[in-house]
Amino acid sequence: MVPMKYKGLGFERYDSDAYNKEAVATMKALVAEAAKGAFVYGPPGTGKSMLVAVFANEKQKAGTDTMFLTAAELFSETVGAANETERAKFCAKVESVPCLVVDDLDAAHLVKEAGEALIGLLKTRGGKNLQSIVASKFPLSDVPKKTEGVGEELHETLKSLGEHIVLK
Repeated sequence: MVPMKYKGLGFERYDSDAYNKEAVATMKALVAEAAKGAFVYGPPGTGKSMLVAVFANEKQKAGTDTMFLTAAELFSETVGAANETERAKFCAKVESVPCLVVDDLDAAHLVKEAGEALIGLLKTRGGKNLQSIVASKFPLSDVPKKTEGVGEELHETLKSLGEHIVLK
């Protein structure tokens, strides 16, 4: 679910500065793509959550079933959920939704079990040619250092999403 403060917001209302015009243009182009994904990086306060929320809104307006989750929501449901039946239903939905947007990936979410879950999820989605967008406050190059035990594999998996978008 797109956060309420971004609900319905489209690119026409997303105010980007000169530094981020290229990032916005790339995200706009990805709305028309069915399988190409992106890793979106920007330090806190650069507008990455708003950008990926606007993207999710635009995908939904274009008629694409889109799921928007924070990394914390994703991991609590895939790793921490106590009910196996509910976990399986949630995982099936995440693995099959045409467009998945995961916001706010940070080092706190990248313990080994969560990293393994994200790798499995993104590889499954990639094998089905489904679009995945992951936003993070640390750059892709920092993933190996920030992830316990699975950093290199997660780095390669995120790198394989397609676009690497940097907000400044």
